[in-house]
Amino acid sequence: MLRPAFLSAVLLAPVTSAWAGSCADAPNQMEATSCASEQFATADAELNRLYGVLRTKLDVPGQRNLVAAQRAWITFRDLECNLRTGYDPGDPAAGGTIASMLVGECRTELTRQRSRDLQAQIRCPGGDLSCTP
Repeated sequence: MLRPAFLSAVLLAPVTSAWAGSCADAPNQMEATSCASEQFATADAELNRLYGVLRTKLDVPGQRNLVAAQRAWITFRDLECNLRTGYDPGDPAAGGTIASMLVGECRTELTRQRSRDLQAQIRCPGGDLSCTP
């Protein structure tokens, strides 16, 4: 059985593409999927950058909590996107050629939201109730 992280990497692996337009305007499904994959990679890189910034601002217990929260969030993100898109990791072909693009778009959306959440934590570290993000 494939692990979800491996399966995600396979499904969202970038296809070599010269497409530079909006994903919605891509001329075919392969280009749209590639575009969605590239957008997810960009959002994930920003999330990882913010995670690193926040981690340096936390004490050891805070870092442990952040690591645990991030791992739980990744599990949530992946399962939530499966739910939203009807994707079945047990039968990756069931969603057809559009499935990986839909999952990728969902993961991009949730990853961008998580980045906004981490930015708020950077501005207002845990415990500072006087801070408004």
